[in-house]
Amino acid sequence: MFTDYTSSKDTDRRPVDLTALGVQDLLRLDAAIIAELRRRGLVRTSNKPLGDVAEAVVHAARGGVLEPNSTRSHDITAPGGQRIQVKAMGVRSAGTAAKFSAFRSTDFTTAVFLVFDLDFQLIEAREVDAADIEQTKVVAHVNGRQPTLRWVRSVGTDVTAEMQAAWTRINETST
Repeated sequence: MFTDYTSSKDTDRRPVDLTALGVQDLLRLDAAIIAELRRRGLVRTSNKPLGDVAEAVVHAARGGVLEPNSTRSHDITAPGGQRIQVKAMGVRSAGTAAKFSAFRSTDFTTAVFLVFDLDFQLIEAREVDAADIEQTKVVAHVNGRQPTLRWVRSVGTDVTAEMQAAWTRINETST
């Protein structure tokens, strides 16, 4: 329980019990907080913990080892030794032209791409071989390969049901 929260208008300390919220509810709260901070002109980006959550989803689905953040080129080592890179995005107004974050190395086996809607429902998941990603062009200003959602849909294998099941388990067990 987070107990140091007070509003400048409050005279008493009212704790906010975040432990009672599921992962999806915490993400919604985070989105609302970031949106309000942007409205107030206090933050310029909408960086979210979505990438870390996506890694947890793929790890829950595939098992293995969730690698430390400093591990180069992959996020998960599956039980069979496959190295998995995880990419995630929230639905954006750019539609299928929206780009995932850049790949600066393809020293992994596959990449799993997760797409969440504005309510943090996992709506799509695709898996793409590293060899396919190597065929995309390097974008100079990000110094890496930056696939679009359209491209991922065109070459990726649909793993949505598998990842949605893992997402559901995470939401059910995290409260």
